[in-house]
Amino acid sequence: MTDGVILVDKPAGVTSHDVVAGCRRRLGRGVKVGHAGTLDPFATGLLLVLVGRATRVQRFLMALPKRYETTARLGWTSTTGDPEGEIAPGRAPSLDLPTGTIRQR
Repeated sequence: MTDGVILVDKPAGVTSHDVVAGCRRRLGRGVKVGHAGTLDPFATGLLLVLVGRATRVQRFLMALPKRYETTARLGWTSTTGDPEGEIAPGRAPSLDLPTGTIRQR
C-alpha cells in the first residue's frame, strides 16, 4: 500500500476534486486518496493530496496556518462575483485601504 503526501501545484481551471480523481486513477483502486483543503477552480497554489494512511492527518494539516496572495482591481465588478464572470467598471471606493503584506486572523 502507498502512504504519503503528494504536493501538487494546482493550475487555474482545475478543481481540487479533479486533482484527487487523477491521483486516484494513477494509484489504482483500493488506495484511499483525499486532500487537505479545497482550492477554488480559478485559484492556483499548493494542494496537499493525502494517500493511504496519510489521510488520517488531514485534520491536523487543515489546522496549520495558510498564506494567500491576491491581486485585486478596486472599482470593478463581476457578474458572478469571481474572475470567471464578465468584468465591468463599477463604483470606485473612496477608502484609504491598506496595501502590502497584511496579517489576518
